[in-house]
Amino acid sequence: MATDAQIGMGAAVSLDNASGSLTLLGEPITITLPNPQVADVEATHFGSPNRRREYIAGLIEDGEVTFGFNYVPGGPVDVLIMAAIEDGVARTMQVDIPRKGTTAYRFSFEVIVKGWEKTVPLEDRLTAVLTARVTGPVTAGAVAP
Repeated sequence: MATDAQIGMGAAVSLDNASGSLTLLGEPITITLPNPQVADVEATHFGSPNRRREYIAGLIEDGEVTFGFNYVPGGPVDVLIMAAIEDGVARTMQVDIPRKGTTAYRFSFEVIVKGWEKTVPLEDRLTAVLTARVTGPVTAGAVAP
């Protein structure tokens, strides 16, 4: 059986520009998607069987997402992300992952932008990493590119 593996070339990241419209963030180089984790809530009681702790499923947290970029000081991505950090308002984020064929797989979610870490190496490209906290539900599904 042939593999269905593929590379991420063509993936795209967009962030709300605070005016209600998604703005494509240019030159992404790494993408970390939401990572849903279910909290475990202890439900042990005096009569728990065999003196064993018992748990029930708690709330789901999608955690933080990170995105690496080629960094352009003062460029459109730099300006937009700094504005998102300054205003502290939840913004819509969208990530499109290419799939074989004619569709993409889209993740949409709200984030609070938390960080914008820039790296300036001596003999390599400038890079930056955007860190954001996912807030609320994540939707995902196939879309036309």
